[in-house]
Amino acid sequence: MKKLFLILMLGVLGVFISSCESTDDPVTPAETGSVFISSTPSGAQIWVHGVDSGKVTPNTISNLSAGTHQFTLKLAEFLDTTFSITVVANQTQNPSITLNEALNYTVYQDTIWETVGTSASQPSGLDLSTGMAYGVSSANKMDVDIYYSSNGFLVQSANLNTTNGLTRVTQFRAGTSGTLSDGTNSPLVSSGTWTNNVGDRETNYFFLYDDDGHYSKAKITAFGGGTPGNPAFVVITWWYNNAANFPRF
Repeated sequence: MKKLFLILMLGVLGVFISSCESTDDPVTPAETGSVFISSTPSGAQIWVHGVDSGKVTPNTISNLSAGTHQFTLKLAEFLDTTFSITVVANQTQNPSITLNEALNYTVYQDTIWETVGTSASQPSGLDLSTGMAYGVSSANKMDVDIYYSSNGFLVQSANLNTTNGLTRVTQFRAGTSGTLSDGTNSPLVSSGTWTNNVGDRETNYFFLYDDDGHYSKAKITAFGGGTPGNPAFVVITWWYNNAANFPRF
């Protein structure tokens, strides 16, 4: 009898303990915060801990756990920018990031001679993209972007040489300084006045926009000749931007 009573009591106690352990109380979710990221310029991809979020600036990254998180902004022709933000629960952080330009240009220099009275070893035209000098009647004449004309002693767009059938169009825009490294970017080809030549004694740099849509920043750094039997020549130094339609230097 005592054993039966003890068994019954243990059963009741087990049910009581079980009912005490069972609860319908909800689990408190982890508190999160957000980060609203803007950038100059905008449109940069937002990566979080090395993973592309699929969003671009300006935009909000939500549901981030409280603590420090690493972000990277990526935009073509700008350096990747990585930074950390401390997220606070139930708050939104608002970092504004300025991206640094990833300049990608090649520096060239070559000599070109006037189109009259020169030999095959004295080419008068330049291929801006490769830095190569070619004669306006050579086998590579169709690669010429600009050439040095004896008619007016102008450095001008290749398509002005109709005698040799050159076709490539290059536009010119005068600069305001003689220092190529002054940090001045090219005006957009769609703005202001662009021409098709520059004089051979120009002392300021000038901007070029070629047939392939690339900007250059050029300067006549030396000149000479121009006497009987001694053709005139100019030395041109130019910075060729390897990114199409990218006017920064």
